[in-house]
Amino acid sequence: MSKTNNEATKPAAKPQLFKVKLLKPHTHAGESKQADDSIDVTAPERDFLIGVGVIESPNTTDGAAPAAE
Repeated sequence: MSKTNNEATKPAAKPQLFKVKLLKPHTHAGESKQADDSIDVTAPERDFLIGVGVIESPNTTDGAAPAAE
């Protein structure tokens, strides 16, 4: 008479991570990072870091080299 809930047993989906380069020092995951260090962040983290000027927006068109070459 009992049914198992398949949704409850599925593992949570892992969020997509983005590699970003820091423009200035930042503490990430409890570790101090320096400018030019790269870190992996989720989309909301990336948006926050862009908003506070810690990383550059990927949409910036100032002649900067693309992130992946």
